[in-house]
Amino acid sequence: MYVGRAYVAKNKLEKSIQDLLLQNERMLLDKKDVETFKENIIAQINFLNQENKRCSPKNVFWYKRGTDHEYFGLSGAECISFYLYEIKKVYEIDKS
Repeated sequence: MYVGRAYVAKNKLEKSIQDLLLQNERMLLDKKDVETFKENIIAQINFLNQENKRCSPKNVFWYKRGTDHEYFGLSGAECISFYLYEIKKVYEIDKS
């Protein structure tokens, strides 16, 4: 996961979304956990929308791009650019 850019938050909702996504920056996931993670991020942002009813709600969704290396981007949260990148190479720890 990678935060491309965080913009200046305009309100408490945007600040809360940025805090949520920045906590997950540079985290590695197994491929089997990606869909659950994406669903949880959307659910948490929906919860933040409910907590900050005075702010305009953010309707977020994931989009998929790439051919050789796929990645997902989070759209609808204009206050931050957040991406999930696929790593195709398998790294192993040398135990010698």
